[in-house]
Amino acid sequence: MARTAIRDVVIWVKHIHGEDVSQRVLGLQGGETLDLVVDGVRGAWRKMDDGRDGRPTTGIRPIGRMQDFWRELYSSRRGDVVTLELPQTEEEGAPDRSNLTFARLARTQEARKSALDALLSLKDAGYRNNGAVISRDDMHDRELDREGL
Repeated sequence: MARTAIRDVVIWVKHIHGEDVSQRVLGLQGGETLDLVVDGVRGAWRKMDDGRDGRPTTGIRPIGRMQDFWRELYSSRRGDVVTLELPQTEEEGAPDRSNLTFARLARTQEARKSALDALLSLKDAGYRNNGAVISRDDMHDRELDREGL
């Protein structure tokens, strides 16, 4: 059994006090998942992707129903210590996540460039101004109460 303080919306390995859980998290590749029991509630966690410069990101992010549970803990019990456990036995009905790996969230340079080009192509769409200057009240056809000013 390990312990960690609720300090962030993710759990960082340096905040986990317990070798079994921290070593298991460090052994994961970015995008891989594991089940953890947090204060008696079992749920899925995803290992965060490595940084752009290749350095490993040593944190896990809750996914699915565990995300809602962890956010509730974060908002109501921030700073408190909770227990972390690796599930000892496979519970009946528990989903098998042993081979579940998420694709990297980072995009290639080509995908980023095409997304930026698509965004910049929208500059000619949308709101246009013909240069007329108009007050907010006139724009919304408001009548001004001159005596009340």
